[in-house]
Amino acid sequence: MRVLILTQGKYGDRIVEHIRCHCPEDWQVSGWEMPSIIEPIVEEPDDYLTEEIPDSDLVLQLGEQAQAAQLIPNVVKRSGARGVIASIDNSAWIPQGLRNQLRRELAREEVTIVYPEPLCSLDEEKVGFYLHTQEPYTSEVISHFARYFGRPSLEIKVDEKGYIAEASVKRGSPCGSTHYTVKRIIGLEAKNAVPTAGLMCLHYPCLASMQFERGEHGVDTIMHVSGRVFNESLEEALQGKI
Repeated sequence: MRVLILTQGKYGDRIVEHIRCHCPEDWQVSGWEMPSIIEPIVEEPDDYLTEEIPDSDLVLQLGEQAQAAQLIPNVVKRSGARGVIASIDNSAWIPQGLRNQLRRELAREEVTIVYPEPLCSLDEEKVGFYLHTQEPYTSEVISHFARYFGRPSLEIKVDEKGYIAEASVKRGSPCGSTHYTVKRIIGLEAKNAVPTAGLMCLHYPCLASMQFERGEHGVDTIMHVSGRVFNESLEEALQGKI
């Protein structure tokens, strides 16, 4: 699969590095540093697409400006992508109105776009953590990406004394926090591993926003939601083992 990752700084750079290190060998992962855009409404998106855009099957949007997100339809057109994952680790990067606009515009081209909030809430069928806000999707290329990166899926072994003896990653968060955390939960008493493990996940440090918001997760921060995502995944892996 050909994955094109759009970045604007350290947030995206770390994700690109992690995906390149842990993706299947037959994937082609390209990165494109998006320009900083001052004008609030991008009237001529092609003016900013001065470099050649690689052919791709999937676009992963990690831009840190709402203006950058306005370039997505033109990037998709040039790259030939059939799916877009637009990270919402900070809701200001793609406001709700712009999300709706992009979804309508891309749907006309039969391209699926999803908005995982946070990025580690993505799985092979849906995005979002809380049940009342989860959104299902249908896209082969997005599902294929989500087999390897998204909502953590863990394999845990507990010893006879009730301590975590082994931990491995079946699917990890794109930022790398899952791989970071599983190395540090070895030796924890399994019954007390949650919520300690979720705090470890945030110590990576998590890249999601610490801004308190009213939105799909009530009054909370997206960063805290990412910790809950990991804790829930660990709880599932420990079921029947404590």
